[in-house]
Amino acid sequence: MKRLSLALGALLLVSACGGSTPTAAPTAGPTFSQAPQPTAAQCPAVAKARFVWPVEVPADLPQPPAATLGRTTRTKEGLTIVRFSTATSLQQSVLFVVREVQKAGFTLGRGDAEPAEADAPFGRGDVRGIYKMLVRDTCRTDWLVAVSHARPGGGSPILPTASRGPSSAPLPFG
Repeated sequence: MKRLSLALGALLLVSACGGSTPTAAPTAGPTFSQAPQPTAAQCPAVAKARFVWPVEVPADLPQPPAATLGRTTRTKEGLTIVRFSTATSLQQSVLFVVREVQKAGFTLGRGDAEPAEADAPFGRGDVRGIYKMLVRDTCRTDWLVAVSHARPGGGSPILPTASRGPSSAPLPFG
């Protein structure tokens, strides 16, 4: 598990440091430059009371500090989707997930990080879920947490089984 955390952290650092700014303008075409990446020190800490997770989400699932609840959706397939935002950078958000999810007793799966978004699947017992984080501004990250419970006979809307085939209802990311 520590290797997974280190790998996710390294992936975040590579994505945050990737790319370069050209030193000379090209002779033809537009000039592009990489936007500066926010650091933890650039986003001020915000004090705010925690919101309560919906009953389908484990109460001890880590919730980032100063989260502002958006909306909750429940699908007929048994998927609970919670949308919220935080006054943190994407880097701070990913580091929060990497540090806190395993401490709370959840297994963190192989995630993915890009310059403007990241995701991290998790599970514990019959609970399967994913954190999805999307940059909205230097110090604003929109989150989506999708959670389901394993069904009798196996499977979940998040992780369909081979015998069930692909889910007909894709996750509403994006």
